[in-house]
Amino acid sequence: MKVAIDARTLGSRPSGVGMYLNDFLKQLIKYKDIEFVLISDVAESEYIKLFKNKGIEVYTQGKKVYRSAGVYSYFSFVKKQLDIIKPDIFWEVNTIIPIDLKGNYRTMITIHDMFPIEYVEYFGRVYNLYFKHNLKKTLKHTDMILYNSEQTKRTTEKYFPEAKHIKNVNAYIISNPIKKKWVNTDGDYFLYIGNMEKRKGVDLLIKGYLKYKESGGTKKLILGGKMQEEDINSLVESAMAKDKDISYLDYVSHDKKHELYAGMSAFVFPSKAEGFGMPVIEVMRFNKPIIASNLPIFDEITDGNINTFDLRCSEQEQIENLARIMSDYNANVDETAYDEVVHRYEPERLGKIVYDFIKTED
Repeated sequence: MKVAIDARTLGSRPSGVGMYLNDFLKQLIKYKDIEFVLISDVAESEYIKLFKNKGIEVYTQGKKVYRSAGVYSYFSFVKKQLDIIKPDIFWEVNTIIPIDLKGNYRTMITIHDMFPIEYVEYFGRVYNLYFKHNLKKTLKHTDMILYNSEQTKRTTEKYFPEAKHIKNVNAYIISNPIKKKWVNTDGDYFLYIGNMEKRKGVDLLIKGYLKYKESGGTKKLILGGKMQEEDINSLVESAMAKDKDISYLDYVSHDKKHELYAGMSAFVFPSKAEGFGMPVIEVMRFNKPIIASNLPIFDEITDGNINTFDLRCSEQEQIENLARIMSDYNANVDETAYDEVVHRYEPERLGKIVYDFIKTED
């Protein structure tokens, strides 16, 4: 069996979707009865080069594709490569296939969330219309769906009832192996690592932290992740000018991230909208306290074993709620409960689920 994958999220600095693919692929290539072929815009990252070194063929277009610009041209390139590769399955990890590929193969897509429909304020009206139109078109030619959570499956079927009739499975993998044995300490700092954008609640975190400090809090705040929005960049710069206990690290490598996890007092993840929340599970492997917004997805994936603050109120009340819990969070971790959650997302187990799903005929 041959599986071709749109791997452009692995092409440069991978974030959530890119690491999702990286972690699944590391497990799936262990099964020698499937040949994997990657299609990408560029091949700059250490991750995609690692797969090339393992003998996986990579077809690259040679120029970077952004969310809207160049997507249709890129998929024309993908279609030509698929005609050459002749796979049994084409896996679109980024959900949307904006053109009809008309290939003699099954199509599998991953659906991570319905945010462009549910949160137009973060994605814009144009992308909202693009997403709705093209996902409806994509589903007409989709044979298999991978969901990352029950919540994503429910919301997808709410907006696209036709998805109920497509073969599907829930699977989300957390890999990023811990390469050394870290000794947990309390470095007296809160940590946030993720995309630096409003959807992730970074604005709430900065304002909540400043309020926490006004109330006598003493812990520092370390922020890490790719800067996505100018408004957030300005807010971070302004906050750092006011308070020297705030620092921003930009992109954080896995080893550095694990070092920060081991030394933090607590991880803060104040997302306003989240399809899964991979860092939450990563942190649970370090048995460290977590403070997060009270999104239903966090309750689903952690079994409620974290500190949460309420988002169902005005922004000012959200800021106050976050500041309050930063001052008075439960620092005691139920390690047994954490272990049970982490076990659910073990790479080998999830890799086998997706392998079986791929191998199953209609």
